[in-house]
Amino acid sequence: MIRGAILTRRCGLGTKYMIERQGSDWQLSIATCPVNWNNNDLSNWRPVTPFPTILDRMREAGYRATEYDGLFGTDVATVQEEIESRKMVLTGSYQWVDFLERGDQSSAYDDLRPTLQFLADIECPNLIVSDSLRPHRIALAGRVPADGSASLDNSSYQQIADGVHAVARIAREHGIGVRYHNHVGSWIEAPHELDALLRHLDTSIANLCFDTGHYAYGGGIPFRFIRDHIRDIGYLHLKDVDTAAVADARDRKLTFLEALREIVFSPVGAGAANIAGILSILVESQFDGWVVVEQDTCAGDPTAAARANLAFIQQSLNVLQTSGR
Repeated sequence: MIRGAILTRRCGLGTKYMIERQGSDWQLSIATCPVNWNNNDLSNWRPVTPFPTILDRMREAGYRATEYDGLFGTDVATVQEEIESRKMVLTGSYQWVDFLERGDQSSAYDDLRPTLQFLADIECPNLIVSDSLRPHRIALAGRVPADGSASLDNSSYQQIADGVHAVARIAREHGIGVRYHNHVGSWIEAPHELDALLRHLDTSIANLCFDTGHYAYGGGIPFRFIRDHIRDIGYLHLKDVDTAAVADARDRKLTFLEALREIVFSPVGAGAANIAGILSILVESQFDGWVVVEQDTCAGDPTAAARANLAFIQQSLNVLQTSGR
């Protein structure tokens, strides 16, 4: 039960919403992501919004925090100046990693050290890692058999977890936290696959960047997972899925990339992920990680879409306040 008001106002750097709950203040931290404007997985999707113009579009949409993207460049002073001049902060950076190929030895990940130092220098505190996209898994998107027949064996899940632990230990030397991201088109897509990885993952070393849209696309119920595993999640990608588009993609056996072009991820709140219910859990649990709002592709202006997605979150928080939940 929330007692007091939910004040949808920004507090300090980043987009933070103050929650007055039983006499104590807590902030829900909301960010955006460059993928809302530029999808690196899709060539010729739309004209690229360049850096630093993309930061201006983010601010116009109401955000004061974003993930880093390679488009921003690697000059520390330039990145910091453009971010700080707009009173923004960086929340994390995404990294594909083939954990099965690299193995579990720390030395196999030494090439990530410059990236980790760069993130530390630009004050970007999280590295989001995911198993690499694989052609046969991209082709199987949303249709991974629940019986495990197209999934990894137990030792391979252990190998991925050990690799994540190795990266996290290196990242810790740079003051960077590591979060594992479930992703359609990778080995960790379907609910039983994320469950299997989680059995081997020590979340005191590296926890999850849970993606609600990818989990729903893969056949899961994000609300239920977050309810049951909130303590295993340190960072959240909040996105929604279009129920009809997912069903159509499965029926037509579309690849993940083909489905992206057909706008399989809906506006936040318009799909099957139960975003309002998820926000309720975040408030009740006083979730202290970043909530990154994403819509990987949209039919219209991405800035307008990002603004509308944030407005839905604000409205949902206001409903929670009114209902006292």
